[in-house]
Amino acid sequence: MTISQHAEVFYQQPVKVFESPDDWEGPHQAYRLGITWDDKQRDLHARLDEFAAQKGVDRLQALVIGAWIGDDSTYSSKEIVKDLVGHRDKFVGLRAIFLGDIIYEENEISWIEQCDVSPLLEAYPKLEVLRIRGGNSLKFSKVRHGSLQQLIVEAGGLNRSVLQEICGGEFPSLQHLELWLGVGNYGWDGGVQDLQPILAGKHFPKLTYLGLRNSEIADDIARVVVNAPILAQLQVLDLSNGTLTDVGAQALLNLPASLPLRELNLSHHYMTEPMVERLQKQLKCRVVADDGQDPDEEWRSVVVSE
Repeated sequence: MTISQHAEVFYQQPVKVFESPDDWEGPHQAYRLGITWDDKQRDLHARLDEFAAQKGVDRLQALVIGAWIGDDSTYSSKEIVKDLVGHRDKFVGLRAIFLGDIIYEENEISWIEQCDVSPLLEAYPKLEVLRIRGGNSLKFSKVRHGSLQQLIVEAGGLNRSVLQEICGGEFPSLQHLELWLGVGNYGWDGGVQDLQPILAGKHFPKLTYLGLRNSEIADDIARVVVNAPILAQLQVLDLSNGTLTDVGAQALLNLPASLPLRELNLSHHYMTEPMVERLQKQLKCRVVADDGQDPDEEWRSVVVSE
């Protein structure tokens, strides 16, 4: 499965495409800026300059950056990140950035080239939401950000170095951490040992949602997460879109009843129906297990890889 639709809502605001000043309708909605294969890369930079000149843009809260690729799939987000940093005095009200709202018709997720995104965090100290699609060349150089509440990284395969760099930063206000780990064929090169700094519960004191999603090692994650200290603070544990089987589910049956956990999301799974029923009956929290796949399937796949 691939990502086929652009975001229609971001930061609880409807998303409107901006291609020219005629599209500006005031700051009380999110705007999406991107280019097509027929455009040149500089077209997006010029469009962003026009956008930054609109009256009231200082009150804009949410911005979506779409394709910056044009006809060169190796072109990274580095220049558009540089431009966003350069416009920080214009976007003083910005609270949410989605960098890479790119669907498969524009570029496969495994081909999206990102960059070091820490300059965005440094330029926008009041940012609350950072959502990133694409894991190639993605970096988080060490940074402290006191306001960030949601960090979402969507990838068909996430390099372990990204996990290390996220844990190496300081995000004391982070409440929602969502990582699409993906598969080895498209960049995932880690294991459960690389998740231990997160599972230990020392880095993000306010975290209440943890998503370790879209993972081919969902069974391994399930086996270690049941004993993870981070569970003492979580309200939602999201292991959806991966390859969870009855093996991992058996481990999840051991989740302590004393946890504050309200929801366990296991949607898109390879569990048997009896196992799903056991989880929903025995666990104290709400268990979401939609989109069940054939448990006997030999070639199990995550939802998004290529």
